[in-house]
Amino acid sequence: MKPTLISHDHSSIRTPNALPALNRRAWLKIAGAAAVGLPLIARAAPDLRARAKKNLKLGVFTSVYGSLPLEEAARRIATDGFQCVVLDFAFADVKFDPWAPDWDKARRITSTLTKHNLKVAGLFGYYNVVDPDLARRQRGEQRMQMLIENWKQFGCPIISTETGTFNEKSEWEESPENATEKGYEACRAALAKLVQAAKKTGAVISIETYWKNVINSIARTQRVLKDVPGLKLVMDPCNYYRKEDLSRMDPMLEEMFRLLGKQVVLAHAKDVIASADGTDLPAAGKGVLDYPLYLRLLAGLNRELALIIEHLTLEDVPRARDYVLSQFEKI
Repeated sequence: MKPTLISHDHSSIRTPNALPALNRRAWLKIAGAAAVGLPLIARAAPDLRARAKKNLKLGVFTSVYGSLPLEEAARRIATDGFQCVVLDFAFADVKFDPWAPDWDKARRITSTLTKHNLKVAGLFGYYNVVDPDLARRQRGEQRMQMLIENWKQFGCPIISTETGTFNEKSEWEESPENATEKGYEACRAALAKLVQAAKKTGAVISIETYWKNVINSIARTQRVLKDVPGLKLVMDPCNYYRKEDLSRMDPMLEEMFRLLGKQVVLAHAKDVIASADGTDLPAAGKGVLDYPLYLRLLAGLNRELALIIEHLTLEDVPRARDYVLSQFEKI
């Protein structure tokens, strides 16, 4: 639940040489400016919505369309209004195996996407970088190394991964060791190794953090980005909120962008809601994320970014897409 905001009408109050009183929306824009270190007047300018529409390119994970043949999937992605994708390599009729690369298949996938004017905005390299199961971790490392060495085959240098957990059963569940200094150091070392390999090829490693993983907070994210120069960030604000944090959603959003905004190379669009186990992460429009503020802060970064709608079923694409697009009008 969001905190209740009490509005007071100060429209009649004037001080000598004062500008006209600002309404609540203008004050929210100014607060957002302070959060990301932008000039206040520029952040409150009326063209902010236009800047968001210009710079934020709507995208989706190809896995949402993975049950379809490649040509149909690409056509549907474009028809559904997306401009870019995070590539997950597998379609009903064409499956690229990262552990046994067939570059003819890779070219078929990328040329089909290009034919439909779809840009590859990111490569799916997700794996548990601290997985206690050595065989699984090494398999993830092998796929990541292949992507680092061959990203030019896919036309995108940005490769994303999670930060992992020491939970043996699930890469998305907590473990007591996650919060320890030893756990942090193991994660930092694994990410540093990836970044060093990426520097040799021009690839970019970006992390998606989550409160049940090792990098589990704004503070830890800021720390690892500082400790591993060259590491970048997938901005997904929903992943930072524990149940008890939802009542201070907006201040946390502003803190994320103030401390982490410069390192963002991709953004995700889903939602967050309280649950018995902490929080659930449904598709956009099914939770309580303050989307107008989130989009204002993304626009305030003042550079082109892919905004990837996720946690979707194919049937839910139109609803989630329309919800996100409707939030642009509330900026």
